[in-house]
Amino acid sequence: MFQVRESETPEDRAVEILSRLSPKSLLRFKCIRKSWCTLINSPSFVAKHLSNSLDNKLSSSTCILLNRSQFHIFPDQSWKREVLWSMINLSIDSDVHNLHYDVKPLNIPFSRDDHNPVQIHGYCNGIVCLIEGDNVLLCNPSTREFRLLPNSCLLVPHPEGKFELETTFHGMGFGYDCKANEYKVVQIVENCEYSDDEQTYQHCIAYPYTAEVYTTAANFWKEIKIDISSSTHPYPFSVYLKGFCYWFATDGEECILSFDLGDEIFHRIQLPSKIESDFNFCGLFLYNESITSYCYRYDPSEDSKLFEIWVMDGYGGVKSSWTKLLTVGPFKGIEYPLTLWKCDKLLMVASGRRVTSYNSSTGNFKDLHIPPIMHQVTDLQALIYEESLVPIK
Repeated sequence: MFQVRESETPEDRAVEILSRLSPKSLLRFKCIRKSWCTLINSPSFVAKHLSNSLDNKLSSSTCILLNRSQFHIFPDQSWKREVLWSMINLSIDSDVHNLHYDVKPLNIPFSRDDHNPVQIHGYCNGIVCLIEGDNVLLCNPSTREFRLLPNSCLLVPHPEGKFELETTFHGMGFGYDCKANEYKVVQIVENCEYSDDEQTYQHCIAYPYTAEVYTTAANFWKEIKIDISSSTHPYPFSVYLKGFCYWFATDGEECILSFDLGDEIFHRIQLPSKIESDFNFCGLFLYNESITSYCYRYDPSEDSKLFEIWVMDGYGGVKSSWTKLLTVGPFKGIEYPLTLWKCDKLLMVASGRRVTSYNSSTGNFKDLHIPPIMHQVTDLQALIYEESLVPIK
């Protein structure tokens, strides 16, 4: 509960109460009074609502946005890809450790090609950055607003013949530039040519990466400097924290690539030194205002995986220290973790593309029933989500 100060007016108290409601309720209230509509649309109220959402320490539940696809194959052998979004609220009884969850389907109303996946490539303040085919979109699932970004200034059409430059999307990040007070999208582009008509990896001539930044205020892309080796391969999905975007990357060994949204400079960060060489780092997620990475060791004789969860101390800089948070397993039938939703609880992908929650304190798994029951599930992604009123348009 919030405290009422003696100096507060009834209007102040009304604003305080409204700023703690869900976006769904507030969007309805905008239709009740013109003054409420003006208030809810105001930048100061949007900022206050976001601050309350991010600082809600009393909430016992964790909200997770889940994205996945399933295929439908028809008798004539045609097919389409259905993209499914769900909002999952997870909570647990502190005394008996029972897991409770509520699943709500989401319908994001932008048009799309039924053959392309919709993949999340960044998230910040309730806004997700998506790629669908050749399109880049910003979307606020809470308000159901979206914005289609203009075409890249660096990506060119696929070449028709040999000795022509081929450009490929190779990593995207999205976040808030606190210095400029605006949201930005950064894109890394791989450039290459082929030595002959056989467009294979063996015949590929790699050129330096290029990069570009899109700002929501200016609504266009601009090329920026990037100084990383062409042997560095960032994974497409990024994690945003406090003015920086982070990618899991490889350049002969696993590392993290970071990007300062304010200075627009890339950095390379070392992952924890692996004491045992058979552990492989695989990805990043955000937990409790910290960059978190996981690695695993596979035992072929037992067909099992042992996982370690590491937390980065500090952020942004080239040098960072790491602390091991959890060791879980070995497990049979567990593919990889999706996210850490409490300090000892992991949302994981199990065999058959099932989503399951693991409680490391009790050692218990619980599968989540997420309708519709799906077959041939692909592109599973999950992130800790905070609802917001932050506008897209």
